[in-house]
Amino acid sequence: MANAVNIDSRILELVDNNNPFAIALTGEWGIGKTHLWKELRNNNEKAFSGKKYAYVSLFGLDSLANLKSAIAIEVHKSVGANGSIWKKDILKPTKKVLSSLTGSSIGTTSDVRIGLNLGNNIITSVVFSHLKNTLVCLDDIERRSDSLSMSEIMGLVNYLKNERKCQVVMILHSDQSEDKDYFNKHKEKVFDELLVLDDSLSIIKDDIVKNYELFPIYEKFYKALEIKNLRFYQRVHKMFSYILENVDPNLSLESKRQILQSLLIITLAHDIPYRLDENISFDTFVKIFDENNSIHSDNFLIIGETPEGKKEEVDILRKVRAVLQDFYQDFLIANWGKLIINIIKNLELDSEIAQNCIEKDIINENILRDERLHTQVIYEYQSLKLEHKFPERLYYVACSRINPAQLDNLSLYCDILEACKRKDLSDKLHDHVKIFIKQKINSSQSKPSINDWYAFSIEPYERFYDFVLEALENYSPTNANTNTISYIFLRFYDKRIANDDDIHTLKLVDKVILRDMIWTEIDNERYRRQFIHSILLHPVLNKLGGKKEKVRQWIIELLNEKISVSPESEAPIKMWLSSTDNLTKNLF
Repeated sequence: MANAVNIDSRILELVDNNNPFAIALTGEWGIGKTHLWKELRNNNEKAFSGKKYAYVSLFGLDSLANLKSAIAIEVHKSVGANGSIWKKDILKPTKKVLSSLTGSSIGTTSDVRIGLNLGNNIITSVVFSHLKNTLVCLDDIERRSDSLSMSEIMGLVNYLKNERKCQVVMILHSDQSEDKDYFNKHKEKVFDELLVLDDSLSIIKDDIVKNYELFPIYEKFYKALEIKNLRFYQRVHKMFSYILENVDPNLSLESKRQILQSLLIITLAHDIPYRLDENISFDTFVKIFDENNSIHSDNFLIIGETPEGKKEEVDILRKVRAVLQDFYQDFLIANWGKLIINIIKNLELDSEIAQNCIEKDIINENILRDERLHTQVIYEYQSLKLEHKFPERLYYVACSRINPAQLDNLSLYCDILEACKRKDLSDKLHDHVKIFIKQKINSSQSKPSINDWYAFSIEPYERFYDFVLEALENYSPTNANTNTISYIFLRFYDKRIANDDDIHTLKLVDKVILRDMIWTEIDNERYRRQFIHSILLHPVLNKLGGKKEKVRQWIIELLNEKISVSPESEAPIKMWLSSTDNLTKNLF
């Protein structure tokens, strides 16, 4: 077994010796055997110059005589350009005879095949006997007619090598079922060497991709999934080029990598789905791996539980991810993946999806740029070699990294700026951080803990700890989120847990929030009344002055709205309100 480079070298060595030989070039379907041979000849004109040559595809050939005729005509074509005496004395009269038999001029192999049955005897007796010292390549062995046997082909190869002193290359699929046993039994008697192409990475790199920045992704995919079919990579590269040309040729390298990774996986699922799972269809693949599929929002892969009704999808997900894990862990169809799906299914590029992807590309590229700049300024500081405008560059990266996890570092950056005699920048950064802390804490739906900001020990140079404590003490949320408020009431309904810190959030409850909340999903709809009762029983509402009474009135108004929309609900709602005296007693 060998890769394309080694096989190229060995064939060139044999051809250059001018001695007769017969070799079999084998390998799995689509790995690039024919491509290798044609590129070898095209790129080594000097080694092949002066040789009579015949390349014959056996596709559709149904007899040994037709095969011989095809070889003869291909040789005629190869020597025609140099006006050889061989062509003049032998093939010209033969061509004339064939023309008279077919009633037309003979110019190409396909022309000749029209009249093969009429002229085979002439070809065989006159022309074929002159095929000395010829390089012959027989291809598409598996696509011949059933009436042309492998024994006849191998017999001809043996004759060309031993009797006509030819150099013969036969290209065939190594696992062709019908001929495998016969070939394996007789190959040592016919062929001098068996060259097995099992690695076509160099072909993909040099003849298809031609982009060494992105080739490592192709290489990783090739090795991890053992997909060696050249046509597959040609299709991927063609679509990749189409996307860049029609979206933005100047996308960041990271986005190009994301596109290519998704493209390889999605094309595999579309073209060769059985390599992922024998039972998966492309539509099923798209459904399961869509980022919005609910199975991706659960922790079933961690806790070992499968969402109800999702067992089949989860089983397929696990199988496919096991196949993909060495190339791309936790693959999902998102952003660029959705653009690729649209191209494959609808044969068009969705401009809205493309624009969304471009905007995310700009954001990601800015993040990467800031990260590179941060790395550079920290390196300068640690190496004691500050370069031009270091304070300004440090101030910029510090502002881009303001978040709770960076408070220690931000304190240090303020100190460094002061040490660089840029107290003005240090003060500005200090103010930016304080504004962020206050806004972050007050935008929270429930009161945060100091551990959310400082989970570990405090550094000596930390300058924001006391300010965080003060902001937490003065916590006052500026907006309400229905989901958060629903969670607070559901927690009390399920477990009777009430947190005094929730007072800051519950004081923001209004009729709009209640409209969604009283109909929020609960485990058992039979207990809808109990859930609404629990809202009014929440102890924190009692600490908000008249808030509890206001909530009761809003709930009654919302129940009456329900009756106006669904009149069939009037009887149970009216009976319930009557039995509780409009939700003022008999609550449980």
